[in-house]
Amino acid sequence: MRRKILVLGLSLILMLTILGGCSGSTKAETKSYQKTIATARTEIWNAISAGGASSATVAIMDNGNIVYKEGFGMADRVSGLSVSDDTQFNICSISKVFTAAAILQLCEQGKLELDKPLVDYMPEFTMADSRYKDITVRMLLNHTAAFPGTYAYNAETTAPDTSYTEQFMTYLAGTQLKGEPGKVSVYCNDCFTFGEILVEKVSGQSFSDYLNKNIFNKAGMKNSSCNFKEGNANIALKYNEDGTAAPVEYINSLGSGGISATAVDLCRYTQALFQGKIMNEAMLTEYTSPQYGTETVPSGTPLYPYGLGWDSVAVADFELQGVRVIGKNGGSPQFNSQLYVLPDENISVAIIFAGNADVTTIANDIVQSIVDENGLNQINETAVATPTAATIPESIVSYAGIYGDGSAIVKVEFNKEKNTLVYKKYSNGSFVTQGEYPYQSDGTFHLPVGYRIGFEENYGKKLLVIHGALSDGSVVSGQKLEVGDTTQDTSKFNGKSWIPTNLSAIDANTFSCKTGVLAELPGYIYYSAAGVYTPYALKDANTTEMVLPYGKDLAQSVITQENGKNILTVMHYKMMDVADVASLQQDEPISIGNDGLNVCRKLDRDGAIKAEIPEGGRIVIYDSSLQASYDSLTNETGETEVTAGSYILFIGKPEDAFTFDYRV
Repeated sequence: MRRKILVLGLSLILMLTILGGCSGSTKAETKSYQKTIATARTEIWNAISAGGASSATVAIMDNGNIVYKEGFGMADRVSGLSVSDDTQFNICSISKVFTAAAILQLCEQGKLELDKPLVDYMPEFTMADSRYKDITVRMLLNHTAAFPGTYAYNAETTAPDTSYTEQFMTYLAGTQLKGEPGKVSVYCNDCFTFGEILVEKVSGQSFSDYLNKNIFNKAGMKNSSCNFKEGNANIALKYNEDGTAAPVEYINSLGSGGISATAVDLCRYTQALFQGKIMNEAMLTEYTSPQYGTETVPSGTPLYPYGLGWDSVAVADFELQGVRVIGKNGGSPQFNSQLYVLPDENISVAIIFAGNADVTTIANDIVQSIVDENGLNQINETAVATPTAATIPESIVSYAGIYGDGSAIVKVEFNKEKNTLVYKKYSNGSFVTQGEYPYQSDGTFHLPVGYRIGFEENYGKKLLVIHGALSDGSVVSGQKLEVGDTTQDTSKFNGKSWIPTNLSAIDANTFSCKTGVLAELPGYIYYSAAGVYTPYALKDANTTEMVLPYGKDLAQSVITQENGKNILTVMHYKMMDVADVASLQQDEPISIGNDGLNVCRKLDRDGAIKAEIPEGGRIVIYDSSLQASYDSLTNETGETEVTAGSYILFIGKPEDAFTFDYRV
């Protein structure tokens, strides 16, 4: 039976001792891996059989020796290529570990200092927020730079976009910070995109060349590269439900998520760390020590104690067993990955899937099997006092209200008769109850999955806090929003749906969004994309402001007028109000104008449509809820059924012409 691992908090004292002496510490005993291998095979095949994942690779290294490696499924079904040791997978955000290592190497060489401002090294860097001058190198690596989050335009594409980082810097120059630099650690892809640029500026080399020379070659990572190796046919393809292969995925922020590797190579990297081939002991200590902003949690310690580039330098459930584990997770639309390191045992576990899988739970099960099979657990379980039902105190009632966290708008209510918290999420015009949780004598509301909800007021904010079941580890999951400026005109955002006018022919993100207002929250608007609702204050009738320093991925937006129509700009996406979209006429000639913008038309009737697409062009069909129902990037060009109220987007180069047959 799978043992579900809960990631819990841990004491600051234990965290500060992480990795002490790891570079030379080994265990002399011979370990057993028979049961662990059986666990890995069972869990991985279960994930593939469930249909979300196409293939996988896994490796375990013990004291420099690969004790287990295996590939699962077909890398390429058409050519009959099975996954092998050399099959490349996208490792996604595990790439951040390598970006951090490159920066620490440059620090070791005296070319960078962690606590010096970025502008000392990149004076051309600027933002529309004077606080950017306070951002240091360290703040990139521990997620405290307060950048908005993730620059999504052409972040994931079907062909490399070499202009991505240039566009990213242009975007940053026009945006604000979401909080004070150095205060709050919130996972931020943009920090590592900037880190990639910093490595190139200081080293004078391309990011790819730098990693090849200074990390991959030193670690013996012969199957690792920025994006897939050019001309390499041995790459894992992600397969759709209908059995077709998805286009090869390129993540253009190499420093954040664009490296490809194998499970074996990831283990080789950790061994090179232990052997001092990548950085010296002082930098290794920086790399793997807990590093987070002073206001990351209002009390206790973070549930996820970041290192520099690592998600956690002490995965808590294992720490509570006396086993130190350092971890980094990665995920993209096509791949999922997990790297774990047991430094005191000199053991590494790496697993990568093509497709969707709960990779962290599977990796946790593998590590737990290693711990159990080899008797590594050094702490006996002790009895913990079980909290009992209690009456909600009046001091907590004031926390009722609406909260935002960057990924949801939440309403908190308290039922005094039942002594419960009623937790609701906003969706499609109303708050929907997600659960009702009892108040307990430990001062928190208990969730059925082992976590607890509490409330604290600190840093001038009322915060909703998620606690681990057995420790003081916590994470801020929401900030209470008080009534804003009631005089703001929200009409330009209210009840609007937006569709792109500059979606590129290679952008894997079929971006669309909705905006609206909540009657209960004057002075704010919400922004919704892919079912995620995020609140923003209004600076004026056309401009949003970020108000959630704890929000993960935020994006300021502004409305301008072009040719008498409202255009919403989000990052680099230019969006038009669907109310301004004209209906498609059967005999209408469709061609791309000199501005290169997409041509959008509404489909008024149920039917079927078939289009002839020029070379390098693309069509995307959105249903009435603005979800992409057809994309020529991922589907064979041919006839597809459509419903009334859908929208079709023609994408191409200036003067490209499209022909189509719309049968109703």
